[in-house]
Amino acid sequence: NLLHLLRVYGTTRASYSLTSSSRQIDMSGQEVKMAEEQLMSSAPNKTYSLDSLRRSWNNSFKGSSKTKVASEVWPYKGEMDSQSLFEEFVSSPLSNKANKGKSSTSKVEPYRVEITVISSASLASRDSNGLSDPYCKIKVGLQRARTKVCPKNLNPLWEEKFSFVVETLDETIRFKVMDYDRGFRDDLIGYYEMKLSFFPLDDYQTFAEELTDDSGTEDLGSIKFSIHISSDLSHTPPPDMDEREVPRSTSPFQEKHLTGILSITLVEASNLRPMNKDGSSDPYCKFKLGHQKHKSKVLRRTLDPVWKERFEIRVYSDSSSILEISVYDYEEFGFSDNFIGSIEVDIVEFEESKTYKKELELEKNGGRLVCIFNLSRIDESSADSSCEISPDDLIDIRKTYAMSYNPLNYLTYKWEDVEDVGVLIVKIIKCIDLPEADTIIGSSDPFCFIEVENTRVRTPTLYKTQDPVWNKQFKFNIKDIHSTLNIRVFDEEKNKYNFLGCVKLPILEAHTIHRCLLKDRKLERVGFGEIFLETELIYNPLRAAIKTLLPAEENLLYEEPKFKRNLFMQNFKRVYALSTVVLSLGLWAQRIYNWENKAKSAIALLLYILVVVSFELYMVPMFAAFVIIYEFLARWVGFKSFETWIMNADLQEQVSKEDEIEDGEDFSLTAKMKMVMGVCQTVQNSLDLVASYCERIKNVFNWTIPFLSFMAASVLISGTVILYFLPLRWLVLAWGINKLTVKLRNPEYEENQELLNFLCRLPSDVELNQMRVITKESSKRGAAINKAVKSRWHK
Repeated sequence: NLLHLLRVYGTTRASYSLTSSSRQIDMSGQEVKMAEEQLMSSAPNKTYSLDSLRRSWNNSFKGSSKTKVASEVWPYKGEMDSQSLFEEFVSSPLSNKANKGKSSTSKVEPYRVEITVISSASLASRDSNGLSDPYCKIKVGLQRARTKVCPKNLNPLWEEKFSFVVETLDETIRFKVMDYDRGFRDDLIGYYEMKLSFFPLDDYQTFAEELTDDSGTEDLGSIKFSIHISSDLSHTPPPDMDEREVPRSTSPFQEKHLTGILSITLVEASNLRPMNKDGSSDPYCKFKLGHQKHKSKVLRRTLDPVWKERFEIRVYSDSSSILEISVYDYEEFGFSDNFIGSIEVDIVEFEESKTYKKELELEKNGGRLVCIFNLSRIDESSADSSCEISPDDLIDIRKTYAMSYNPLNYLTYKWEDVEDVGVLIVKIIKCIDLPEADTIIGSSDPFCFIEVENTRVRTPTLYKTQDPVWNKQFKFNIKDIHSTLNIRVFDEEKNKYNFLGCVKLPILEAHTIHRCLLKDRKLERVGFGEIFLETELIYNPLRAAIKTLLPAEENLLYEEPKFKRNLFMQNFKRVYALSTVVLSLGLWAQRIYNWENKAKSAIALLLYILVVVSFELYMVPMFAAFVIIYEFLARWVGFKSFETWIMNADLQEQVSKEDEIEDGEDFSLTAKMKMVMGVCQTVQNSLDLVASYCERIKNVFNWTIPFLSFMAASVLISGTVILYFLPLRWLVLAWGINKLTVKLRNPEYEENQELLNFLCRLPSDVELNQMRVITKESSKRGAAINKAVKSRWHK
């Protein structure tokens, strides 16, 4: 605008200064003409609306209220403020010509600016080691972005792509290369800036520009970048770009392809080399693959640590295939950590989507390390996964496995083929209404983990969508039809995954199209979003039945849960629910025993006599089969189940009321603590009761109380003689008739539990210790023993 202004007034010698930036420019009339021709040739067809000119003018004089113009320019003007100077300019013939046919309220068309920061070369060093830790900041107008840090490098390679939307090409693009300093302010290496109007429209071009700074220092290095400016906001990347890498400001664009994710579960170690004086160590583990490093937590004073930590490392097409695993002993106060042992693992030997449990021997007898590895394929350009199948192969797979698992071929198999139970085909169709993980742009970058037994696969990541459509099919070899299909949906971020939802289905029900609501991480409540999937199971029933009787395969992907209050309360409620069924059985038997309903008690007495007289061993499995068949009919026909028959109505009402109270009331922290303390007290008393009775039974046989042990021996000898001469059937019949008719014969009879009364007379080990008599001699002997133990401990 200033060049146009000078050209309008035709000055022969012009000099002006901007007080806002303290810059001094001198140019002759010929220089002004050449500058104007260069400016017009860079954008010959570019016209500006009055609004855009006004913004550019105000930005040029931002921070200054007055603009001093020398007398050589306008000797009759003197001083003029920026607004008057602008009005003087827009009224000139050139301004009217440039804005002919334009309205001052013309609409500004937005532009998409796609920038790829490729690399820098020969950067200036900013660290004491003669190197730098460079990264690049990009600023377009008020929009900002930055690349990753390349440590200890003067020729960094970024190859990261960013996308911006601007309203006008008057904005300035600025590349600022910085040196990263942890804990301190980052140092400036150099910058390069230019107006967007300098760059051509709708054309991909690469530039290599020298960096400068405010002091004018030379040899700061250069920056290489490519830029594309388009007025079409729906512009798509060029054909050579990876379809998964949609332009965005938060996802790096890389020519090296991400081929997979290596999941490492550090389970435990054993027999580690002691490094401390007390014969223990403070071990931790390091993993390194290429430039990626991970470190586990430190476990204190142990040679057999149990970590159970999971790490994920990204595997690129050009990265190293050697995974370095090292174990160190942690040292405090800044001392260097002691090396215990290391081992190298080649990940090339890992088949994709399979899980491996490795017991690794550390070098120099450092100990043994147990790790679980799983390599998930992520890049579609890499080799085909052993699990992913194409739609064309689906028909052949169905024919092959249907013939292999034909009922006519049940008996024609080898014993080693029993592991080949069947095949599961899973098609992940789509998800809808997923939550917004990226709240700034209001979308997510979702992908799925599909887990069956110890096999895990992953779908590609679809960027910037809440309704992803994958249409991917996977084939899993099934070893146990009682396993489950686990699907977890995540949002991909740069260094972490955000959980979106999950679903868990039994494989035996995998024979149809599912439309499932996603659940939370605990699989207890409904989350946000739905998933559509299609499953098909083809298996051999005979092999499945044989495999059911064999030990189940260990789930290597399972993570042992830590102690949580909610989980503890949930398990307690489960045990309490089962105990109510047993208690209901006892109450039902008590009502029969007390002859509250004489008809039911009489029927029970006759059934008891009939069963005892005619009982045979085959009746036990027959009765169990009868219960299973009856429950099946109760479910499908509508009969009353056994649990309903047995469950007492009073107990049912009590349990339902407790559930309603717990579901409807929001407990405070104090109430929750009291609830946990009550449950812990109940568990404590139950454990004490079980332990006490077990110790009392033990004390019967070791003659702790001779009188009770002699009494028990006499009763057992008498019982042996009686059982020798009388059949057991008649003894049980006589005992049952006596028990069932005692209340009928004597309504005031009080029930007596002879065996429990006998065991209550025996002391437990805790009670024996409390009743132990301590004499003076034994006290002195105990004091001497304690003194010897203390002196040994101090040494």
